[in-house]
Amino acid sequence: MKLWPFCVERRIDTRREAYLEARFLVCDGFSGKRLSRSCPAQVLNFSLRGCCLALGRLDCGGFHLHRCLEAPQDYILQLSIDPRNGDARQYTAELRWINRELDDHAMPFRAGLEFIQQQSH
Repeated sequence: MKLWPFCVERRIDTRREAYLEARFLVCDGFSGKRLSRSCPAQVLNFSLRGCCLALGRLDCGGFHLHRCLEAPQDYILQLSIDPRNGDARQYTAELRWINRELDDHAMPFRAGLEFIQQQSH
């Protein structure tokens, strides 16, 4: 059972199933200072604008991810995705939603991230 009961697709871009190992940490959106330790995750699917992560817990070394939902622009996630070939890709994203899967999965939480477009100078 999902806490979000609506079955309406809200994405503009097509999503692709992934199941890739990842790690992320939370940084201050203004200074870039690291606010959490690196936490494991699994990318379940992604699109051009974001991805869905499976998480084992919401507390990352004393920093609770619910804080990111209060002000996404103030708490930026640095995401590293390992595509099985050892060439990790780095992304910067904002946390948009958190959900809990009510099953026996080892990583029961789901988090929706929206990639931040890096501005070229």
